[in-house]
Amino acid sequence: MLGLEKKYPMLHQKGIMGAANFGIFAPITVFLMDRMMITDDEVTTEEAEMFKKLAGQYGELFGFDESTFMAELMRIGNIYDNYISFSEDARMTWEAVDLVGAEFDQEQKRGVVDILERLATSDEYLDNKEMSILYAVVMACYDDIDAVNTIFNRLYERIIKTYDPNHQMAKALMRLMNFIAEDPTSVKLSILGRPDPRTEGNIPPMLLTDNEFADWVVTISLSRALRFRDTIMNQSRIYWNIAETEEGKVLSAQKGLIKYFSLSGSDDEQIDESINFTKDWIEAIRGGSGNVKMLDETIFQLIILDGLTPDFSKEGIWKITCKKISSGIEIHAFDISGDNTTYWCPEVAKELSQKLSIDVDLLNGNYPTEQEDRDLIINNTRALFDND
Repeated sequence: MLGLEKKYPMLHQKGIMGAANFGIFAPITVFLMDRMMITDDEVTTEEAEMFKKLAGQYGELFGFDESTFMAELMRIGNIYDNYISFSEDARMTWEAVDLVGAEFDQEQKRGVVDILERLATSDEYLDNKEMSILYAVVMACYDDIDAVNTIFNRLYERIIKTYDPNHQMAKALMRLMNFIAEDPTSVKLSILGRPDPRTEGNIPPMLLTDNEFADWVVTISLSRALRFRDTIMNQSRIYWNIAETEEGKVLSAQKGLIKYFSLSGSDDEQIDESINFTKDWIEAIRGGSGNVKMLDETIFQLIILDGLTPDFSKEGIWKITCKKISSGIEIHAFDISGDNTTYWCPEVAKELSQKLSIDVDLLNGNYPTEQEDRDLIINNTRALFDND
């Protein structure tokens, strides 16, 4: 299980994976159980009783006994009590789903699906987030879409047999099955969870670790430079507010992050320099060094343009609103000069990717966690500059 901290960095950073001597299977299973129970911000009596029953039934399969399952639940609760942001929760949840799909054996996968299915229906109400988690886990555990449909069809049949077709859970499942029929591959967006109708909220922003963000900025910058390669200079600049004077004047800072002068091809040294400089800058703001600090919770704009300074009367300048938090960088929204629409990430990732002519995985939360995969994306992007 070596190297899991690189594949699932947010789970590792926040301590969800648990102690090394206990393995990862039970902590991840309990984490998903916890997320399933807490989707409506409360744990019902029925869910608590079902948790105990499932812990006793499946403890041996995942290498824990019932008491340790309860201890893991308390440990995860303590992690969340120390504040986990909306985007961190979403990122950890889909990392856990990916881990189940990649690291669990087939018996464990069947066990997780059964656990989450029974937990979700234990209080006789299926909210959107419960269905999102269950759907994503099933999709991660089964490659065949027919097997996925079979699982939900059987669950639907059990519900209408126990209750009736007009029961809330039956109607919710029917909506989910229609969603699967329309777009069965949208696992990541579904796991981010559209708001439950009983509560308020939005899809959380896309969250990247510092290293992921550095590579993402380079990839995005190269992608736009490719479209404007006939201009003398393409650049990416960072703008943020640092203080407010007693007179109410806002003091701001800016940083020229990337500059490409007439890139000659994939081997142009300017690209390698931009990769190194961007990573150095990310390390600097995280470590608190540099001339101008950027505190956690700071909202900043990444502006990608051709020319010397941003001229928003000109069409096609990208302004990306981001937020620095303790665990990484949130990507909130894109604004494009000449277009009055604000494109929120990852909610409108598909539409935005078509608008910008870039890969949708740069915008929907599917950006790779492993360095070699991100390197491949950058290399493939820079290779496009060799085309006439």
